[in-house]
Amino acid sequence: MPTTRGYSMNLMVALAVFCVAAHISSGQSTREVSAQCRYTGEGERAYTFVLPPSSVHNCGSGLEQEEMRELRETVQQLVTKTQQLETEAQQQENKVRQLETEVQQQKTEVEQLQTKVQVLETKSLEDKCAEGHRLPGVPSCYHLWKLGCRQSGSYVVSSNVSDVYCDFHNFTSLSGEIPQTCSPLYESDMASGQYTIDPDGPGNGVKPFSVYCDMDSVPGKGVTVISHDSEARTQVTGYSGAGSYMRDVTYQASLDEIRALIVVSQSCQQFLKYECYHSAMNFGDTDIAWWMTWDGRRADYWGGATPGSGKCGCGQEGTCDNGKPKCNCDNNDNNWRSDEGLLTHNPDLPVTQLRFGDTLGYQANGYHRLGKLRCS
Repeated sequence: MPTTRGYSMNLMVALAVFCVAAHISSGQSTREVSAQCRYTGEGERAYTFVLPPSSVHNCGSGLEQEEMRELRETVQQLVTKTQQLETEAQQQENKVRQLETEVQQQKTEVEQLQTKVQVLETKSLEDKCAEGHRLPGVPSCYHLWKLGCRQSGSYVVSSNVSDVYCDFHNFTSLSGEIPQTCSPLYESDMASGQYTIDPDGPGNGVKPFSVYCDMDSVPGKGVTVISHDSEARTQVTGYSGAGSYMRDVTYQASLDEIRALIVVSQSCQQFLKYECYHSAMNFGDTDIAWWMTWDGRRADYWGGATPGSGKCGCGQEGTCDNGKPKCNCDNNDNNWRSDEGLLTHNPDLPVTQLRFGDTLGYQANGYHRLGKLRCS
């Protein structure tokens, strides 16, 4: 870039050429004018215009005075233009210096970030998360989550002056949207735990609700799990009539929420088991035990069998004890037996009630157990 003095010198040379070439005409004669440019001791520019001796006697004429005035105005315009160019050149130099400073600052920040990345790459996931608990430098809980931290707790982040609580269970996916099921969370490498889902999407039907996401039991899948109050092994005794024992099942989500989940899931299941001692499931064509579907229908099959079969799992497979056609418990003898299996027909789930009977006689006894609803 030319310096300020470079601009001035170039302009002075041009001005000198202009002045030397300039001429003043009066009548039939032509008088050449020479111009000189110099700097005073104070650094100011001075211009000297010299007329040849032969033309001095005409200097007093009105015509020559007018021409001299025009020449002075032209020179003054050139001087003004030079000053403007010098000012613009100085402004450009200032901008260049400012940009150079900003570029250097950016380079410094990049080098610092590269150093942090190199340090993090040499550490294990446990180290990264542990250091997040006590060392500043990570901007937010979200960045800790992206690093792979999954343990909710108090962390130090650089965006706050004090510790903040990072609840990673409320983190959903990289897009920040609430997932319909646990599957997107599994794909984002989230750990097993309690999360919020919204099966039918924002603004539709049910509101988001909390479920447990099992990321470990089924390879390649995140399983959405909903618990209830009838999971424990529960005794049935003292009930004679068919279905006289009733156990209502209360879930940790509403039926509307559960059905919304089942609709968007590929498959759902519940484990159902009845242990029996001198207690039958069926007397011929009469059902003694059954369960109720989500919409209040009496199911005609047991765990491990298909809808409409009227059988338990062993009856459908032809493997019941002593060749019984429907269920093991139909032996109704003094031996502990059981009928169990998975309920997998989504249109019937979840189980809302269990019904049993034939536990009033001598030593008659039974136990039921209903598993969590699991959808994937």
